[in-house]
Amino acid sequence: MPSSISRLELDVGNSAIKWRSMAGANRLNGGRVSDFNELAVLAPDTSLIWVASVANDARNQALRGLFESRGAKVQFAQSASSQAGVRSAYADVARMGVDRWLAMLAAYNECQRACVVIDAGSALTIDLVDTGGQHLGGYIIPGANMMLQALAQNTGRVRFDLEDLPSDKPGVSTEECVHHGKWLALVGAVQRVLAEAAHRWRQDFSVVVAGGDGAQIAALVGQAASEWLIRPELVMDGLFFAMADNWGAP
Repeated sequence: MPSSISRLELDVGNSAIKWRSMAGANRLNGGRVSDFNELAVLAPDTSLIWVASVANDARNQALRGLFESRGAKVQFAQSASSQAGVRSAYADVARMGVDRWLAMLAAYNECQRACVVIDAGSALTIDLVDTGGQHLGGYIIPGANMMLQALAQNTGRVRFDLEDLPSDKPGVSTEECVHHGKWLALVGAVQRVLAEAAHRWRQDFSVVVAGGDGAQIAALVGQAASEWLIRPELVMDGLFFAMADNWGAP
């Protein structure tokens, strides 16, 4: 196995930056940071950076400038109309979040059949891809923290503390009602889409889950989620397919 880093892969989200260092197809290390400068310390000699970013242009340019000033090549993934066997449902593919697109590329190429792709991060996104790689569309729903922020900012009397144990059972205090309600909303949305997928594909499909709240949603679903594929680095997994298609993978 190669011992030197061949590239740094980044998933720049709304609330954190996920990273991993790669030697060819081998993952060497990874984690989460909040600041670009931390990445430069973690991988100071990396010459190639692959980026999936939903950040604004100013933040992306700051990232590019940081690494290009050190002599590295920075390549940003972009959503496409067709790539790695997947065809987008969007008429204007530039409006498709690159994180959703990469998650679909990774999920479909791993499963090679119809799949429901769930990313439970700042927002909950759910996308459906059929057995031929056609994206059928999807959903974007506020994530758990967004729901809490909306209640805190827009209600006068609904006040709540930190969550105790995740649950979607009826709450018996304001705190429980709020926290259990957020999980009920997320789990209910997922279950509704999966019921439609089961009707469409007669159970012949895979469920691939990413995002910080993905494992918790699976736990609340219970036994029905036992065959779900939990892939915490799904967006970065998709970078390989997007970049190989555009530039050829190292």
